[in-house]
Amino acid sequence: MQYALVRGIPDSFDQCIKPKDNPRPIDVALARRQHQRYCEILSQLGWTVILAPPDDRLPDCPFTEDTAVVAGKRVLITRPGAASRRDEVKVSAEILGHFLDLTRMASPATLEGGDVLQVGNTLFVGRTKRTNDAGIKALSDWAGASRTVVPVALTGALHLKTIVNVLDAGTVVVSGDGVDPGIFSACKVLKAPEAEASRLSFLPLGRQVILPADCPETARLFEREGFATIPIDISEIRKAQAGLTCMSVLFEA
Repeated sequence: MQYALVRGIPDSFDQCIKPKDNPRPIDVALARRQHQRYCEILSQLGWTVILAPPDDRLPDCPFTEDTAVVAGKRVLITRPGAASRRDEVKVSAEILGHFLDLTRMASPATLEGGDVLQVGNTLFVGRTKRTNDAGIKALSDWAGASRTVVPVALTGALHLKTIVNVLDAGTVVVSGDGVDPGIFSACKVLKAPEAEASRLSFLPLGRQVILPADCPETARLFEREGFATIPIDISEIRKAQAGLTCMSVLFEA
């Protein structure tokens, strides 16, 4: 079965980590409705949604992607680079451990799942303020010989998946200038429309892609590539420096 681990929006969501240069207030009620719609779409596409309860002590807890890296039937529970987020992993570990072979990352390693881009058997991992060299080594040790870990230098991006994402097994989409596209030379590389690049995030699920409703040019690009697109409003989620991959850990068991 296909599962999606998600976590509800806490009352404290407006206190999440926001951009210092644009700390816009978040409409928590609207964020909840957007999150609910996200879960509804996942369910409609055949994913079994596991909804973990929110925790008001952890404003960023809806962003479950950062707490775990899944490869096959194994999961690495991360150690987030933002100290305020480290307790988020407890719930993820408790739930994912029922389904997958679980390993925990230890100090001094830090790594957030948003920095890990899986393309086939290659794990590209961004070296960022949230993911350090010890975290990259821990990921490589966990991945073993079955997967190749490729560190990626970034400029100005919060996470690797902020500016690069996988459309399918042979295609990546670059939506920012903070990474060298040549790193992905084994793949077909698509460039996101410039006017939408700064607000683009997307979640591919087979031949269907969830993407922001205010990215119509990107939707047309994906449709030309043979994908069906599902638009969704994520205005309040985006204020938290987050996107559509951030809100779930997808796995099969």
